[in-house]
Amino acid sequence: MGNEKENLGRKEEVAERYGLRVVAGRISLPDLQIEYEMTEKGVARVNLELATGDYRPAQIAEKARAGFTIYSHPDDGARVRRILDQQELTAEILSL
Repeated sequence: MGNEKENLGRKEEVAERYGLRVVAGRISLPDLQIEYEMTEKGVARVNLELATGDYRPAQIAEKARAGFTIYSHPDDGARVRRILDQQELTAEILSL
């Protein structure tokens, strides 16, 4: 059991170093990470994900929980929006 906590702690260290998050015990990786320097605030990052019709709802939800900005092709947009809307509704219900 202690080893699992050590592993999670190590994952969180690595994720933080690269501006990522640990979701459900895994480091979620974006399709693209843009890193840029801001004059007063130092380095900033944006994590981008291109969600296709092949993504399962759980995959899209994981990417959203990781804080990624999610894009999709117009043909897949309605499905992706529906999944994200369901996740927001679930989060709202769980917070009550």
